[in-house]
Amino acid sequence: MGEDGDATPTRAVVGLGNPYRRDDGVGPAIVDRLSERDLPSTDLLDLGDAGFELVHVLAEYEAVVIVDAVDFDGDPGEIVIFAPDGTAELRPDRGTHRTAPFELLELAGRIEDAPATVRLVGVQPDDVSYGEGLGQPIANALSDAANTVVDVTRDL
Repeated sequence: MGEDGDATPTRAVVGLGNPYRRDDGVGPAIVDRLSERDLPSTDLLDLGDAGFELVHVLAEYEAVVIVDAVDFDGDPGEIVIFAPDGTAELRPDRGTHRTAPFELLELAGRIEDAPATVRLVGVQPDDVSYGEGLGQPIANALSDAANTVVDVTRDL
């Protein structure tokens, strides 16, 4: 059920990442923060290191915002919004876990039942080694990242 009680949410915010790999846990951390925000007709999903299981989720919504740690050579905590057609020039191994988010975005464009709109809100990680807790630059970026996700979701 959606955040506003709607029986059939049309949008989803999907947090990807592993909280046991430091900054890679930024996606789930942002989804957790969003639980207090007003996002009508929107499901908030923490899928962890979902990989291709995300493809099944994409088919259930009209619009999906994925939030994940993405190495795009930015400054730690920097936030960038990617659309499927804007990721071709980026290396496919920029994700921090087993399936790169860009791979998933490309695949989403080929699925018959894919949502009309998919966006990826990427947060530049600093440290994705094993361990718990976000580094300070990423922790400092959580509020801005959550606000970005809210804005992107509302604009879909």
